[in-house]
Amino acid sequence: MKIRSFLILSFLIATLVPSLIFSAWSYRDGVNREFAEVKDRHLLIARNLGFALERYHQDVVAAFESVSASLSSGMEMPGMTRLLRRLDMLCVLNVDSTNGEILEKLEVDPSGKQSRLPAELFSDLKSIAGRDRTTFTGVRADAKGRNVIFMVRDRGTYLAVGQISTDYFVSLGRNIAFGIKGHAAIVDQFGNVLAHPLHDWVASRKNIAKVSAVRRMMNGDTGIEQFYSPAMKGDMIAGLTSVPGPGWGVMVPQPVSEIYDKVYANQASVFLAIAAGLGITLLLGFVLARSISAPLENLVEKMKQNARHRQLNTVGGDIGMIPFTEIIDFRNSYNVMVRRVTKAGKRIEALAYTDTVTGLPNRLRLQALAAPILEGAGTSGPGGILILIDLDNFKEINDIHGREVGDEFLKACARKLSIVTGVLKAERALAGMDTDPVVARIGGDEFVIIVPGLNEEGAIEAFLDTLRTELTTPVPELPFISNSSASIGCVRFPRHGTDMEELIKRADIAMYHAKVSGKNKSEIYTPGIGTQSVAEMRRNLIAAIENDELVLEYQPKICARRQKVCGVEALVRWDHPQHGRLLPGIWIPAVSDSPAMSHLGEWAVERAMTDYRRLAGTGCDLFMSVNIGSKHFVAPDFVASIDAIRERLDFDPSRLEIEVTEDALFVSEDRAVKTFRELHERGYTVSIDDFGKGYSNIARLAQLPVDFLKIDRSIIVGAFEDIRTRSILEAIMTMAEELGCKTVAEGVETLQQAEFATRIGANCLQGYYFSDSMPIDTLVDWLEFQSDKAVQDYHERLKEAV
Repeated sequence: MKIRSFLILSFLIATLVPSLIFSAWSYRDGVNREFAEVKDRHLLIARNLGFALERYHQDVVAAFESVSASLSSGMEMPGMTRLLRRLDMLCVLNVDSTNGEILEKLEVDPSGKQSRLPAELFSDLKSIAGRDRTTFTGVRADAKGRNVIFMVRDRGTYLAVGQISTDYFVSLGRNIAFGIKGHAAIVDQFGNVLAHPLHDWVASRKNIAKVSAVRRMMNGDTGIEQFYSPAMKGDMIAGLTSVPGPGWGVMVPQPVSEIYDKVYANQASVFLAIAAGLGITLLLGFVLARSISAPLENLVEKMKQNARHRQLNTVGGDIGMIPFTEIIDFRNSYNVMVRRVTKAGKRIEALAYTDTVTGLPNRLRLQALAAPILEGAGTSGPGGILILIDLDNFKEINDIHGREVGDEFLKACARKLSIVTGVLKAERALAGMDTDPVVARIGGDEFVIIVPGLNEEGAIEAFLDTLRTELTTPVPELPFISNSSASIGCVRFPRHGTDMEELIKRADIAMYHAKVSGKNKSEIYTPGIGTQSVAEMRRNLIAAIENDELVLEYQPKICARRQKVCGVEALVRWDHPQHGRLLPGIWIPAVSDSPAMSHLGEWAVERAMTDYRRLAGTGCDLFMSVNIGSKHFVAPDFVASIDAIRERLDFDPSRLEIEVTEDALFVSEDRAVKTFRELHERGYTVSIDDFGKGYSNIARLAQLPVDFLKIDRSIIVGAFEDIRTRSILEAIMTMAEELGCKTVAEGVETLQQAEFATRIGANCLQGYYFSDSMPIDTLVDWLEFQSDKAVQDYHERLKEAV
């Protein structure tokens, strides 16, 4: 051992050991004394409160029985109203014991002409009424929403009923406060809160019977209890007692942490003196040691250690009592180099393996973490699951609130996933399992979780439910986001493979099925649900356009004034060579945010213009409506591409109606407004589709040259059934008229809805009531013989109304 080491160690032991012994003894003695004082004080306060409540109970019962008897005998009761008010009693009633009819009553504040008790209240009171004593109910809400307690006694031919306010309990509890969070809590015989610092608990009559101290009060115990408080989120120590008769409980708790804080504050001066003495002693030891030892030797030794261990660590700042300039410069230069190289290395590692937004492992790091897990599962390991999570509506959050809010939302979701897997990790540790779950963000709004050893069907479903529940819980820091949810795909290994990319692909397939079935759902992969991932479906759509697998079907629009067909909407169908007819709801969500949507939009426009020639050849001059994706609509070359198709087919732009949802404004408002104006200037008709379904912005709509508002089916159906929704629809109709827009009622499925939409002012009607979508050949025949029963009944019904 070197001299400097021996000297420093000797000084340290000589000072530290006695100091630690004295500090520990002093602290322990202070804690014991403080806890003893707290127990005595809290129990005394609890008993005093209990005595006060017991006296209150006796006074209330005496007043109640006296008033009830006087009411029954018809005696005069001068001054009794003042007594009831002083006792916070609201009324005393004598009611018929057979039907609850009020026979006599004395109210502090007469407020109505109620002649009979509510049936439910009468039943409850009758079930607990006794002849020998007055019985109290638990706290409940009266007709005005106030917290009250009822008391009842069976008088044979009638029931005596009293009603008291809980104001006395609240006032009594409010008077007790000590320390920072010391307070009083009062509960009824069922554990429902009568008085508590948390006003929400009092207002909602929160039941806290599961708290151990409350259980003891409900059992009639008096004493001291230490327990965990969900209200204060910490351990508490409390004096408690109960009131004989009504069974009310009184508890006077204080956070245990406050007691330790008080002890520590009392001992602070002792600790400060000990620390000062220890510091002075160590300082003398260091000065002596460094005066004897050579600073240069220390510097060289540190550098040798760095070379041996192949680790770059900075050299300490102590260079002895005589600071040589050369040694200081050499040491500082070396430390600067070490810090720069270390910082650069950590930055490179972080960029390579960590997601910069959430701090979770990225896809590259996930591969490294998953490799040993999947390799073990492929041999003799227990297997497990890989979960792919896709956040629903994340694009909408980004578009509406901005990328900064989107990043904060991603961080919050990452924290939620870490919490859920952390709980699972703790449970598995208790079960003796040493393989931990892995959480990673692989891009965009997608996360991956790998859970080794989770194989049981029920346990997998429970874990997926927990994930969904956690991800739908609102983020406190982002209260304006209320529609958070996630679609989850799950795949098992090694059953469905041991290659990570293949597992992610299959989990993606399962996730997509969950999303198209309604979002906020989970799906466990099975071979029967398909073999195409979202990326493959996007590629296959482009191939389907090239292979002429897509077809357009048309749904007629009916002019409400003329009761004639005025246009048709083009709807895309996919005749898949292996899977048959695929409706858009199955595959449109997978391609809506991809370049494939632009290819689809241009194809639909070209095919609709081509089909128009055939309709025009039969003498039908109709509008051809085509839906365009939001991102395609705001693309810089959108209008030019539509014009190029129109010129090539020599098509009249006035016969083409472009339909787009308001989502386009959220993608790029400036570009969307420009597109609206350019289309209008070139003679195209432009419609807002699904108006009222999402984030309809009236102020923004006033700035757009819109020809039609297509009112969403939910508004039409809702207005037909609900007067408030009808008022909204009428306001939309009035607004559209003032803006010079025509309206289309979507989703009309019955004759009554068609008549209603016409009566309320819709210009056009569209829905299954008139016709389903149909191929161009069928449409031509339908138009030729269009006086079918639906249009005919609609026409006749309107004639009768007129």
